[in-house]
Amino acid sequence: MKYVKGFNDYLVSEEFRYHMDNGIDITESVFRLGSEAYKKLFEETKKYWDEGNVILKDKAAWMAANLEVGKDAVDKDGRKIELDTPKRGGDKKFYVYHNSGKKDDDGNIIGTRIEWGDSTGLSIKNDDPDAAASFWARQQCDLKKSMDPLTPKFWACYAPSLFGKQLGLSSTNPW
Repeated sequence: MKYVKGFNDYLVSEEFRYHMDNGIDITESVFRLGSEAYKKLFEETKKYWDEGNVILKDKAAWMAANLEVGKDAVDKDGRKIELDTPKRGGDKKFYVYHNSGKKDDDGNIIGTRIEWGDSTGLSIKNDDPDAAASFWARQQCDLKKSMDPLTPKFWACYAPSLFGKQLGLSSTNPW
């Protein structure tokens, strides 16, 4: 991450400043995904991004513009959840809740559950260039329709590069 000239005039947290000064973007944060510190850092980054103050590149820019990592919401049964925070488990290998665009009667965002990954024991081989290239081509990850965070295809294609470290994957290389 880099900040624009005059950024020092803004009040920023010590954690945000540390990430900025050391060139650590939100995809490689020193904080654990899902922790309060990570949520606060992402929220602060998104706030400055939305105001046009932070210059982010590549994955971090896309995350700030399109995801709501750690934002509180409820699922269809009314249980509290966090949006865009992928986790291991569920019927598939991973799951995440994403903003459905709907709200309940109390005004809470309703998250839709998205599951992806093979649950039969196959491993993720995104550290193998041949397997990664084959997966990328087979899933058509480079097409615009694959960039929809409401689909399992998006999370299968992009979660390793956005959240690989936090999901315990052997590589954060994209497929």
